[in-house]
Amino acid sequence: MISDVLSGEIQGGKFKVGDLLPSEPDLSERFGVSRHTVRAALRSLHGLGLVTSRRGVGTSVKGNRLAARYSHEFGSADDLFQYATSTRVRLLEHDEVVVTASMAALLHCKAGERWWRIRTVRQEPSNNAVVAYSEIHLPLAYGSVIRQAKKSRQPFFSLIETLFHEKITDIQQEISCVARLPAAEAAHLQLPKASPGLQITRRYVGSGGHTLEFARSVHPAELFKYAMRLQLRHGA
Repeated sequence: MISDVLSGEIQGGKFKVGDLLPSEPDLSERFGVSRHTVRAALRSLHGLGLVTSRRGVGTSVKGNRLAARYSHEFGSADDLFQYATSTRVRLLEHDEVVVTASMAALLHCKAGERWWRIRTVRQEPSNNAVVAYSEIHLPLAYGSVIRQAKKSRQPFFSLIETLFHEKITDIQQEISCVARLPAAEAAHLQLPKASPGLQITRRYVGSGGHTLEFARSVHPAELFKYAMRLQLRHGA
């Protein structure tokens, strides 16, 4: 991995404390990857306490020893869905959309591209209570997984890996509070209008640094919790 190579070079003395790392374009050319992949590698170095960045200056070496950090370990991408095995998903509809500028910033693609948008709800089998409403975006080329998803319990990203021989290298997740859910989303969650909710966004990144799937899910605030265990790891 790029972060491993750069980490080794920093710890080995090729880049000393205070030195600037090569620019993103230079690193992209060196490793033959996209700038999105380079940025992900630099974020990893930030997390290790090895580098710092300043706008207009670049990324410089902050230290040559790995900092202690907390890590969340899971066996597979499916483990992020802490309700996946105990609930069922229902596909509501799917359509083809043209990516706007604001969407492009989320999807990490170009405005004007055509993507699939899929809407789903996830329910408790015992009482049909809705635990999640999701909007999922897939590149147009992966449309065949939508048909497969109707027959399979596998999530879209897993089907993309299987059918298109892709490999997920990075999952970027954000969790936030929504003070007032949009009326349509509250209705899907069987909640009163303007109810609060919990929002989770995930971007699944392939080996080439491109987005395989972008998913945004909202959950009833009073019914859903997200738990994780963190382990403190000390740098070697």
